[in-house]
Amino acid sequence: PSTTSLKTCDQVRAEIRAFIASGAMKPADFQRAIGVSVRSYTEFLNQQGERKGARSATFLAARGFFGVPVPVPVPVPAAVPAAVSAAPATAPPAKRAKKNTAAAAGPNFDVSEIHLDGEETMQVPVFDTCDVVRRKIKAHIRKQGVTQARFLREIARAAIPETGKKLKSKSLADFLSYKGPTTGSGGMTFYAAYVFFEKLRVRDGKPKNDFRLEMEKVWPRGFERETNAANGRMFCGPGEMPIVDRYGRV
Repeated sequence: PSTTSLKTCDQVRAEIRAFIASGAMKPADFQRAIGVSVRSYTEFLNQQGERKGARSATFLAARGFFGVPVPVPVPVPAAVPAAVSAAPATAPPAKRAKKNTAAAAGPNFDVSEIHLDGEETMQVPVFDTCDVVRRKIKAHIRKQGVTQARFLREIARAAIPETGKKLKSKSLADFLSYKGPTTGSGGMTFYAAYVFFEKLRVRDGKPKNDFRLEMEKVWPRGFERETNAANGRMFCGPGEMPIVDRYGRV
């Protein structure tokens, strides 16, 4: 019997992430190969627990996909009769290598096939602070082929595609100039950048890091963007000063 029946949901998730990370398939191609929707794939990868997602179509299909491989017989070439001398193989004329248009276009950051809960109403729960998103932006725009203008177009398409709204370079510059876990949380640049990076994470099958998991515990419904107390006025007694921790809590 196949050992696939003993696999847990977490094991299958790990197999999917390793398979995508190997470059064998893109997430969209893998979804088509196992016959599941983007939503089913995304929701299953975002879950945790040995039995969490056991009824998911993605779990069932991927478990079968990663089953025990069937060995493929290797054909044995027929022997050449001794009386017939094999003619020397003539190498075909060298062809001019085609230009790698994909490499010329730069890295692929297309996340159009990834869906996050709440994106239709621009209410995707946020589980990063402003400082974390700023670090991600600065690292991203240092990549080859990435400009600030391209980045703004990409995050707008990822987070606010239906509105056709464009993000301005000044809003990005202002956001990057701020400091603090909550500073800039009410702006669209923060929200759109978070959605973009979260979709990239899901697309590439990358696990959540420790800080992300801690944020989910601190902010179960998502980081407060519009009404965060740290961004408002607070009344303190003599000699007192409010302190905002690394998670954006006062």
